[in-house]
Amino acid sequence: MPHIAVEPYLTYLPDGTRATYASSVGVPGREALPRAERKLAALQTCIYRVVEQSIGLTMLHFFTPGSHARVNLGWTSDNTFTGWYVNLERPVTVHDDGLETMDLVLDLHIEPDGRWQWKDREHFDEAVRRGVLDAELLPVLEADAGRVLAELDRAEGPFAPAWRTWRPDPQWTVPQLPEVYRVGGSAWQLR
Repeated sequence: MPHIAVEPYLTYLPDGTRATYASSVGVPGREALPRAERKLAALQTCIYRVVEQSIGLTMLHFFTPGSHARVNLGWTSDNTFTGWYVNLERPVTVHDDGLETMDLVLDLHIEPDGRWQWKDREHFDEAVRRGVLDAELLPVLEADAGRVLAELDRAEGPFAPAWRTWRPDPQWTVPQLPEVYRVGGSAWQLR
């Protein structure tokens, strides 16, 4: 079967960008839970807090339309490439005000030298056991992970050598988080 390339959406987040995300941190009754349990509780109950924080790396995100795999490239403040992080999530939905997706627990971490490993597989299995995620999702995620690893082997897409030394236009500034995305903002209401 021929390989058909799909143009990804790219997003750039410089070190220091403020971002918000759903979290169980600070939700009453979850204080003593380990991170994995808090994450599963948020998925299971849809009860969470919106947390705002500063991103500690420069990141470039590759969202491929229809794919459950977002590939993140990271650099430290001194431009040292840290590798790739493959977040397995619902395929991205494009809205007028941004991109929307949802984490699906399972991830891949790829070192700069190409060595890789699964991350949070046991947490994904627990989410399936609890009925938070559907077991039929695993082959879909594994297929998208396989596509990403094939790109790694071919040094294509986000794994093309030129991306490791990519630098943004020096005129670009750190974006400001719009009010609607801040803690309490209207973008956090269910669509």
